[in-house]
Amino acid sequence: MQQRLIEWKYNLLYFRNTSTPITKNIFRQIRNKSFKNYKDLRWNAKNIEKDITPVRKDGKFYKFHYSRLDTNSTIYHFQLRNLLACPTKNDLYYYAQDSIRHYSPITHEFESIFNLDNSSWNNVFSLTASKNLVAIGIGDGNYILCDVNRPSHQKIKALPRVNSTDPQAASVDYTINYLKFLNHRSGNEELLIASNDFYCRFTDMNTLKYSYEYKDEKPINCASLRNDGRTLLVVGDSKKSKLIDTTSNVVIKEINEHYDYLFSCEWSPNGNYFVTGGQDKCTRLYDFRNMSHSLNVLSMNISSVRSMRFTEDNQYLAVAEQADYVHIYDAANGLFLREQVIDFFTEIAGIGFTPGDGNCLYISTVDTNYLHSSIINNYGAIMEFERCRYTMNDIFF
Repeated sequence: MQQRLIEWKYNLLYFRNTSTPITKNIFRQIRNKSFKNYKDLRWNAKNIEKDITPVRKDGKFYKFHYSRLDTNSTIYHFQLRNLLACPTKNDLYYYAQDSIRHYSPITHEFESIFNLDNSSWNNVFSLTASKNLVAIGIGDGNYILCDVNRPSHQKIKALPRVNSTDPQAASVDYTINYLKFLNHRSGNEELLIASNDFYCRFTDMNTLKYSYEYKDEKPINCASLRNDGRTLLVVGDSKKSKLIDTTSNVVIKEINEHYDYLFSCEWSPNGNYFVTGGQDKCTRLYDFRNMSHSLNVLSMNISSVRSMRFTEDNQYLAVAEQADYVHIYDAANGLFLREQVIDFFTEIAGIGFTPGDGNCLYISTVDTNYLHSSIINNYGAIMEFERCRYTMNDIFF
């Protein structure tokens, strides 16, 4: 009689009956060796290895707290993984297979707030949320604003279109790659929109009119605004990252140190540092006060960098690979030389910290049925990790 031989409680991986013993470490080795990272450009990993900054792997910053295993979390585009938003400590929003859902960290229950059964809308590429609004970007260049207090009240807005008489009009891709609510530039809430039509735009939420726009030479995959409200960091289908002065649209700095397209970037809340990451499997850290070269180069394990988040108190940076790994770095002293790695076996849809104190880290993952024929589907999950709080007597070196 066959028996279940393995059950990895906290790794979302459960084997059906099997007669072949296998340990987690062995499966991890097989998985890491067989995973194929997607590339848009040709590059040699040895060129990057010489730049990698060694970091300590003994970080103990967040501990496992809870997993909800039937969330139906999903992704629509394999390169775009910002599909989880944490606007308050009591509210999470994520993309499910048929809807945008609200998840409560208190009750661990979820509910649909916006139905996506309409096939023209069920192609969500990006998602963000503020205290009162959820915004989702869909593939035809439309974005939908949903009032969380009145979910039935939605507004649908479209990106500006190229004139139909333009010879290139038919070839323009309006996919919205990244969204983020801003409160830096004025008293009004704004929505940052990065899209494949080469634009980064800010939309005033009071008037729903564009308050700023920057056009690049390539599709923009992600953008982040510094705490000064004027310095914009953009990355896209290029090895270059750019810093833009939004008051003049002048390129302040252009950096060309990555080896493949970039899909994630983020400013530290104090404005001293910024990070960029992409398909060359590394995260590059820069000091805004000296941008002559990257301060640190942080290596990923098996796949591209798809999402990044700082805690609002500048203590930690979380970096999500496309699959299996979330890296947490100690950012308190600006060196990022200590790391905690959270590992599991599934694709990642998004990550987020609790705003303010960064007390919780949330990871949204998708169905694992592609991994192995003997793995039982879990239909997506949201994992919660709680910040470790230490007294002076607990500090380890």
